[in-house]
Amino acid sequence: MNMKRPGLLVGIIVAIAALLAIPASAEELCIACHYKQTPNIVKDWEKSKHGDYGVTCYVCHKAGDDEYGEDHHGYRITPVVSPKKCAQCHEYEYETFSKSKHAFAAINGPLMPWYKAMTSQGLNPLDPNTARQNPPRDYIRDKVTPLYPASGIFAKTGLLDEINHENQVLGCMECHGSYVYYDGEKLQGWPNIGIGRINPDGSLGSCASCHTQHQFSIKEARMPETCGKCHLGYDHPQIEIYESSHHGARYMADEENWNWEAKPWKVGVDFSSPTCSVCHMGGIADSSGKVIVQSTHDVGAMLKWEIQGPFNTYQSSNPNKAVGYTPDEKLANENRERMKKICQACHSPNWVDGYFESYEKVLADYDKTAKYAKDLLQRIYDEGLADPSNPIDEFPEMMWYYIWHHEGRRWRMGASMMGPDYTHWMGAVDTVMDKLGRMIDWYETQKRIRGEVPALSTAPDSSTAPLTPPANNAVVAQGVADATTSQTISLPKNVRFVELTAGSFAVLAALALAGRLRGSA
Repeated sequence: MNMKRPGLLVGIIVAIAALLAIPASAEELCIACHYKQTPNIVKDWEKSKHGDYGVTCYVCHKAGDDEYGEDHHGYRITPVVSPKKCAQCHEYEYETFSKSKHAFAAINGPLMPWYKAMTSQGLNPLDPNTARQNPPRDYIRDKVTPLYPASGIFAKTGLLDEINHENQVLGCMECHGSYVYYDGEKLQGWPNIGIGRINPDGSLGSCASCHTQHQFSIKEARMPETCGKCHLGYDHPQIEIYESSHHGARYMADEENWNWEAKPWKVGVDFSSPTCSVCHMGGIADSSGKVIVQSTHDVGAMLKWEIQGPFNTYQSSNPNKAVGYTPDEKLANENRERMKKICQACHSPNWVDGYFESYEKVLADYDKTAKYAKDLLQRIYDEGLADPSNPIDEFPEMMWYYIWHHEGRRWRMGASMMGPDYTHWMGAVDTVMDKLGRMIDWYETQKRIRGEVPALSTAPDSSTAPLTPPANNAVVAQGVADATTSQTISLPKNVRFVELTAGSFAVLAALALAGRLRGSA
């Protein structure tokens, strides 16, 4: 029987089986019922490789003895199809994914405080019994931490215990993943297809996060828009950076001509520009079919640097940042060589080496800037200008958060993915002029309110040296670069030096507006 075309034939078989009291197969019953109840699911499955090869509903949804299951018309099934299920056929993909940062996205993200607390008590966080006895959502709901940046202000306003914090569920966990477990009454953490979901069988991840059910398409997983569901926005705008790059422009111009299903994926034959999966998962070959870099589901396997944190670090063989994450320079350099092979499928070695040399300098510039900002925050604490007990409720703390988590990431990610505007204007410039500039202005203002002279210095070994005001009110710089002509101009000698901070500009703007309103009255 053709399992992909249930229609009348399936109906006849099920009817005959019922009349003769002969149990029809689970597959026949699933398809016959769901063809009426959820026809789109069946139609998706009919289009899939699973449908082609007869991988039917019960193969994936049958509940094992060691996992959560529900009685469903006489069959014990699970709605949570974990990567362990997929590993029955896709063992290599499961093994490489399990070593990836994707698999640990929930542990490294929203569940990190809970995970650390459980391990500190000697408990196994991946045991569902641990979750039942210590519900993760209850634990993290009211934690004040930069992981949930709004928590600082909620605590300051007294709203922390009144808010549902459901943005953790429909925000963070939608991408990072939830903890799914049965608490005796209902399935907690469900529904969820976050990439780092913790499953009732103890496994990590959700294959459907990239290969959505029920087509489970390799094309979908290879398309950058799929990655862009989560890798977007202020704090990690990878899809926006990609779309603004030469790679993205070529993809949008030519993708309709690509052979999305080919394995391995041949450069210049099946596709003409790298997508996210090309650079992060390999599986590509030259035009003759010779594999350049083997396919992997460890999306960090081509990366030298971890650039999401406050400071750049080498990649680690342990993706669990909650416990035992140790930067590994040797592994990082091996990853870089794999990435270079991918780049050299289209670019010359000199081009590739030159780009990475410049990229390393961008990372160094960011680290120096971030260190200055972090040291400034520590000075603010040391001088009693802010209270570190709530790490994200005061102005300099929020500026530091934005420096590393928003603008600083855009600076680094823009450089890593050939996005010039994100590297410069939305990255470096916003980091330095906006966030660090405001942080410095706030510090200097607080010092002046105290009647003290601000004590900032660019010299790393003389952090307490006071700022020296310009001698005789002269302009320290020899000239000011004119932004239009790029020529150096000199200021008249009778121009007196006036320091205009961000706060000063705000006051001047308010005065100007008030004057305009009076004039129009």
